Amino acid sequence: MHSGREKFSFYASRLSGLAFILGGLAWLMSLGIYISLIRGHFFDHRFHLPPDLACFRDNGALLGEHLAAMAAAAAHACTYKYPPPFLLIATPLSWATPGQDFVVWSAFSVTALLLAARLLKMPWSVAFLGLIAPPTLLCLSIGESGIILSSLLLLALGLAETAPIAAGIAGGAMVVKPQLGLLLPVCYAASRNWRAFLAAGITVVVLCALATLLFGTSIWAAYLHNGITATKNTLAAPWPQRDQHIMVTPYIFLHSLGVGFVWANIAQSAVTILVALITWHLWRGPRRNARLPATLCLAALATPFACLYDLSALAMALAVEGGVAFFWFWIFSSLYLFISVAFVSVGALCLAGLLWLLL
Repeated sequence: MHSGREKFSFYASRLSGLAFILGGLAWLMSLGIYISLIRGHFFDHRFHLPPDLACFRDNGALLGEHLAAMAAAAAHACTYKYPPPFLLIATPLSWATPGQDFVVWSAFSVTALLLAARLLKMPWSVAFLGLIAPPTLLCLSIGESGIILSSLLLLALGLAETAPIAAGIAGGAMVVKPQLGLLLPVCYAASRNWRAFLAAGITVVVLCALATLLFGTSIWAAYLHNGITATKNTLAAPWPQRDQHIMVTPYIFLHSLGVGFVWANIAQSAVTILVALITWHLWRGPRRNARLPATLCLAALATPFACLYDLSALAMALAVEGGVAFFWFWIFSSLYLFISVAFVSVGALCLAGLLWLLL
């Protein structure tokens, strides 16, 4: 018996060492992509904002009327495709130069993720791994909002038991881009955490009311039209498109295999119901081991619109757990863009495999 345990420990240590080496090599390969993306923002001897961050800035400029030239951009493809509360953080971007916007947005995102890690009492080593994880680097290189949403989701789940009101406020703040928060009501209801549930609801109402007060009621009609249209166009466009390569959902996996818009949505709806039931069971029972990383996996599977850059919180939660699941995620997230561009989107399969390892 003792000999068998020694053999198992021997092989386990060798596999862990191999996974560490493969993860490091994969990370270095992905790092080259992110550096190239950042370098691509510099052309014509000046800095140009990445498309997503430029979209946030343009929306703020249209509302604040800080850029007269933006008045003609009302029909721009990205105009008001995000919920009106998102404009509360996007509008200030129109007050500065593109280079300043990029620096401030990146610093704000990194600070939010570090603050979330410290509020959850995560070690600095874990925070560092979260900052250099492929999803975080991708998000920083393209100026997206995934790190900010990851920080809010991390707090909404991680503080649910110890500080339910703070958790609910963080969860309610996800109304700025709510797709990753679909499972939060399930988590709070299953654990009978009504204080978090109520705090989240009040936060949503306050942020929506504030956005309406500042930007007017017409902004909601513009969002409902443009937002739904933009989302549908991104999902229904023939595979492969630029935005589709970085998505990690069941819908986009099926779409990359040639499944049509309707049937892929039906399958995604079935998966959403299934993961909601798993989440209910996970938060209803006494088992708390690996609850945080497992729920973060489920959150990405529950929506048809989640991207690799939305997984910074998952990277950090897995760094706390360590083990095979962490190495699996590190390798898959490092190589994901290579696989998605060259073949099909396997993000949902990788997340499902990770969920199996955790549960």
